[in-house]
Amino acid sequence: MNRYAFAIDLANSNSSWATLVRWTGRNQRVLDVGCGRGQLGRILHEQFGCTVTGIEIDPELARECVGYARVILGCAEDDQLYNNLGEKFDVIVCGDVLEHLRDPEIPLRAFHRLLAPQGRLLISVPNVAQFRIRWMLLRGRWEYTPEGIMDETHLHWFTRASLDRLLTRCGWRQNAFDFTVGPDFGRRLQRAPALKKLLPPTLFATQFLMNLSSVA
Repeated sequence: MNRYAFAIDLANSNSSWATLVRWTGRNQRVLDVGCGRGQLGRILHEQFGCTVTGIEIDPELARECVGYARVILGCAEDDQLYNNLGEKFDVIVCGDVLEHLRDPEIPLRAFHRLLAPQGRLLISVPNVAQFRIRWMLLRGRWEYTPEGIMDETHLHWFTRASLDRLLTRCGWRQNAFDFTVGPDFGRRLQRAPALKKLLPPTLFATQFLMNLSSVA
């Protein structure tokens, strides 16, 4: 959920947002779910020629998107909102959103109706089975943080297996998979990107990223 103030560095191979931009491509009709301050939409519109529609529940954040995205105020769990959109999209981006929802199945099922033929759904979610979280649990702790994997606003936590089950249940097929790691590992991977192939994502990933197609 894009409520934080941050910049997207397209040159950073360990940035989930840079990966989502790359997967989106140029001149696409994009639905940015939980668009927040619009950092993603702005880059897609200004640098990649995309037409961007955003969904955002916070009107103050939505106002920051004026000029490069049409924003619809509403909740990502409102099925009627998707029925009222009245258009199709080449790409739906759901970046850091599903973990904030009470019922992520609602949008995951609704997105099928909104995709154009050959359209794609792009998602990113945190990995609760990352080794630092496992170590915290081994010490008998479960502590929330202002942001990150243990963000205090998260309502769901995903492992790779539980995410796969959710997506399969909701009618999605994986086209591509990627993941990010913590900043320390990320700096090492910038110098030696081939090392990433040696890291098991279920243990080292801070975020999972998936490029999906509808099978519904």
